Amino acid sequence: MSRPNQLAAPLEATDRARARALKSKVRDRVSDVRRHLLALRTAMAEFGEDFDLGVFRAAYASEDPVELNHVKAVERGVDQLYNYIAELSAFGLELAELRGRRDETNARLDLETLRRAHVLSGELTSRLQRLRELRRLFAHEYATATAEQVHESALLVAGSFPAFYEAYREWIELGFRRGEAIGPR
Repeated sequence: MSRPNQLAAPLEATDRARARALKSKVRDRVSDVRRHLLALRTAMAEFGEDFDLGVFRAAYASEDPVELNHVKAVERGVDQLYNYIAELSAFGLELAELRGRRDETNARLDLETLRRAHVLSGELTSRLQRLRELRRLFAHEYATATAEQVHESALLVAGSFPAFYEAYREWIELGFRRGEAIGPR
């Protein structure tokens, strides 16, 4: 994944220091993404070439710590990449002045704002919203999360992250400008 060219963002006109800090955070995340996506795909491959649900389900339920650690590697990979999606969304929206610096963190709203700003397609937004819901389950309701939910989340993030990144990169290259009026956040 290539690093996007960063043009002037709307926030630079009003708060150059904050814009510089946010751009630095974006660069840090973007430069770290590839290795985490490869690590997730490698962890998924531990469960067969096509990330077999049956094999994953057996490991998920296993008492064997080695098998369970393979599952945990998938969970952590999903969590890391989801967090990058949430952070990059928030940073970009603030740079575009579509989100305030002190706005409460809310990935659901941020993804929807990116859709309304014509950065993300409706279909990609739906997949990322599903990922957000699943990740919340196994990150915060882990006692009731299922192997199927973790498996689906891994497939979603591995399949959707490249499209998210490409749309995000294009948005940066356009100076964080895409859609016109997007309505209230």
